Amino acid sequence: MRKYRVITIEDTLELPTGSLRKLGYNIQSMKVAAALSKGSSEVPADEGIRTTLRMGDSALIIGEIRSKEALALYEAMRVGALANVVAGTIHGDSPYGVFDRVVNDLGVPRTSFKATDVVVVANPVRSADGLHRWRRITQITEVRKQWEQDPLVEKGFVDLMKYNSKKDELEASEDLINGDSEILKAIAGNVKEWAGDWDAVWDNIMLRAKIKENLVDFANKTSNLGLLEADFVIQSNDQFHKISEKIKDEIGTLDSKRILFDWNEWLKRHVKKMDFHSKM
Repeated sequence: MRKYRVITIEDTLELPTGSLRKLGYNIQSMKVAAALSKGSSEVPADEGIRTTLRMGDSALIIGEIRSKEALALYEAMRVGALANVVAGTIHGDSPYGVFDRVVNDLGVPRTSFKATDVVVVANPVRSADGLHRWRRITQITEVRKQWEQDPLVEKGFVDLMKYNSKKDELEASEDLINGDSEILKAIAGNVKEWAGDWDAVWDNIMLRAKIKENLVDFANKTSNLGLLEADFVIQSNDQFHKISEKIKDEIGTLDSKRILFDWNEWLKRHVKKMDFHSKM
């Protein structure tokens, strides 16, 4: 199911590309020179990014954006040189912190920052006694395009999900629930079954959430936490897409109830088969 190439660019090789390759991903790693290194034989990060632009239909993952490679990255994003996901890590404790870092520290023109679609913020969360802390995704924010100088003042940031500390979970915002998301509408606009139909988009989002929830519940119920490891999750995702395609071909539409039922039946059969082989 994963047909396009994933390219990672890092100055320290932290992403487990070898393990991901064994799981079936078409992933290639490019080691580049660190921002502060001098006289290295390694390719600078900005040149590494420009090199990836000649590799066609790829997804690009930047280990950390901290220097002039930011300009090359945003150049690639603006011209649409990479057809799939472009993602990177930037130090910032909020969407505005990311904007400030990219524009004021790294020198990317503020209009170029509009090429950013979504900012995902991960922050540490502390216990009341101050002795414990956990890392949580605290905010998923969409970057709108109708602003000129300051996206914070001009309402260029719209939260799609926010962390609820009492429940210790992310919650969907009213904007997301009501379909007020430009990026999701843009994605849906390229899919025949979803174009102009937010109810169908939201129904599919909830279907995917239910499948993830069922997988976690089944793993806990059977005390088989291996079902939550990457290898099985990839099989689960692939099966979801295959079942969705099969049902769409049969009845001409994505019937969420049928997809969920068939996926649940596949899960039970597959786990039963795994248990049988493990006992032999």
